[in-house]
Amino acid sequence: MGPEGNSLYFNLLLYTLGASSLAFMYHLVLYFQRREKLLLHYCIYLFLLSAFLFSRILMTDSERGTDHLTWRFQFWDELLQLLFYYGYIEFIGRALGIHPSTHRKLYYFWKILSWTILTIAVLHIVLMSADIIAIRHRYLFRGSRLLLIGVSMIVLLNYAFTKKTVFQRYILTGALIFLITGILGFASFVYNFRIWNIYALGFTFIGEVADVLLFSAAMGYRLRQTYEEKEKAMKALKEQQELVLKKDIERMEAIVETRYHERNRIARELHDEIGSSLSSIHIFSTVASQPDKMAGMMEKIRDTSGRIMENMSDLVWAINAETDDMQSLLRRIRQFGASLLEAKNIELEVLAGDQLPALQLKTEAKKNILLICKESINNSAKYSQASRVIIEVGIQDGFFRLEIRDNGQGFTTSAYPGNGLVNMRKRCEESGGVFLLDTGYDKGTRISCSFPVTTISN
Repeated sequence: MGPEGNSLYFNLLLYTLGASSLAFMYHLVLYFQRREKLLLHYCIYLFLLSAFLFSRILMTDSERGTDHLTWRFQFWDELLQLLFYYGYIEFIGRALGIHPSTHRKLYYFWKILSWTILTIAVLHIVLMSADIIAIRHRYLFRGSRLLLIGVSMIVLLNYAFTKKTVFQRYILTGALIFLITGILGFASFVYNFRIWNIYALGFTFIGEVADVLLFSAAMGYRLRQTYEEKEKAMKALKEQQELVLKKDIERMEAIVETRYHERNRIARELHDEIGSSLSSIHIFSTVASQPDKMAGMMEKIRDTSGRIMENMSDLVWAINAETDDMQSLLRRIRQFGASLLEAKNIELEVLAGDQLPALQLKTEAKKNILLICKESINNSAKYSQASRVIIEVGIQDGFFRLEIRDNGQGFTTSAYPGNGLVNMRKRCEESGGVFLLDTGYDKGTRISCSFPVTTISN
């Protein structure tokens, strides 16, 4: 090689070493920051490439020229070339996302090529150690290059027809450039020709510079894309957190508002039901001081105080959070109904659906349903002359349905005394329900209430 070619060769060698070394140091820092496997494989490839190029500079300087035939040069030069080819192949396969589940045949081509290059490196060491240089040069060197070029061409051409990301297009373009320059370099070595005074490894150096630039651009694009995806995910997470916080605030406001209304309702009930009854007891006790009215007033005091106790018991039970489940409500209905109807020889049956144990009732709805059942049981005990009362509850099409029926004599609504029906209808509607009454002489009585589950349940 003449002085001009020698100078071009060294310049290409230095440029390639500079590019690979800078890229190696930069991506090594990135790897320690991010700990990504692909970055690690890229660093390994750049390190092996830089080691090969650096050894070329050292051995070229010590061997005086570029046409080297010494054992030391051929041993280390070929071994480092094979190792950097191995690192290159491993990086390319991982960067292109070749996986056995998606690219079965390509995956096996890729892995066979990687392990074959390592096997050739071992054979190179064995042949050089045994001083069989001619066989290594004639068969192993040329065979390894032909294998590398051939299999790489098969893998890349097959992969070129698959769907690729922008990152993979960068990698594929760099790999194709290196394949073309590798073919030119091998052909230049075998057939001893030059293009613009570039010979053999000079073509490889050009391909490597193009690779380092394209691969580094690809890694930069991938890192930027990862950063943007992370930013997008963080933004979505922040929006989600803000939404959760907003819902938590709305939930707390709803709880505060519910508690406020609940306290007002309890105060109203205490005033209306308990307060008025206590006022009546006070009046009755005052009148009871008259001997002729004592017996009647004491009877009224006993009835009123009993009613207060019952109302207070219902109110405390309704407020208690431990009784919000449907089973607690059904237990209380059974206890009340059994004690009242048993004295009248009336059988009570309470039927419940399978979905009810998971239903948690709001305080007001729980109390209203209980009082509807108590009023209806009272009416059946007093007026129906029935032998059986059935209370059935269940959930159907998003509605909680309550039905109370007896086999008594029935009645006409115009002849029904008192405000019981009016109170039951009012309580049902207060909890968002629909009240229906079906009765008549000799047909029994059926009371149906239908509540939206979302209205009565927590």
